[in-house]
Amino acid sequence: MENENQAQNQKIFGKNPILESLDSDLSINKIWIADNPNPKLKEIETKARAKNIPIMKIGKKDLDRIADGEDHRSAIAEIAPVKILEEDYLYENDLKRILIPLNIEDPHNLGAIMRSALAFKVDAVVIGKHKSCPVNATVLRVSAGAASRLPIVRVGNIVNCLEKLKKQQFWVYGSHLDKDKSTSLYETDFDSKSVILVGNEGKGLSDNIIKHCDFQIHIPIEFESLNVSVATGIILSRCYASASEN
Repeated sequence: MENENQAQNQKIFGKNPILESLDSDLSINKIWIADNPNPKLKEIETKARAKNIPIMKIGKKDLDRIADGEDHRSAIAEIAPVKILEEDYLYENDLKRILIPLNIEDPHNLGAIMRSALAFKVDAVVIGKHKSCPVNATVLRVSAGAASRLPIVRVGNIVNCLEKLKKQQFWVYGSHLDKDKSTSLYETDFDSKSVILVGNEGKGLSDNIIKHCDFQIHIPIEFESLNVSVATGIILSRCYASASEN
């Protein structure tokens, strides 16, 4: 079931971000560029036409109006909104691997997490309704289009969600910052039905969430911690490999 609160079409601003998006799987509806001979604008036009994306050359005043105060740097792209699904999607479909990145505040981190989720065949990504950054244009761009291809589910109460998933034979693995209270990732065998939780960039998972994890895991490294998106990619890689072995 699709959430009624769908995001409106969103926009990406600037020549370099739009070129990056054109090189990815991001779904672009249309592009506006300034009518001038800038080489990067010409490159945008060439790549857009090759993908049959409508492109319009307009004046600065029209670009300013469409940008609505944003620094457009002579180029604006409109991207399709991400479809956010209702919680029931988790219980009504045959899912094996679910990722829950909790309270991620940096859209660049969330975008990179989405990219890893698609690469390692995550069946759904769950985001909380509170304290998490929205799935916005930055997330879409950094994810290289992955966010628009993944089932994304918004959940109000994560603890209740975890307990429901456990009743459907999922095992819950939580990333823990304290090595003394957790098991090495490389000594962990992931079940065929796994829920993986990763926490906020600075604080990790809360004690309340940790209590509802069946396993607490950490990445054995020589220094204190990794960026959350890097850590998530490592954990998902191990989970994917473990599932392939079973």
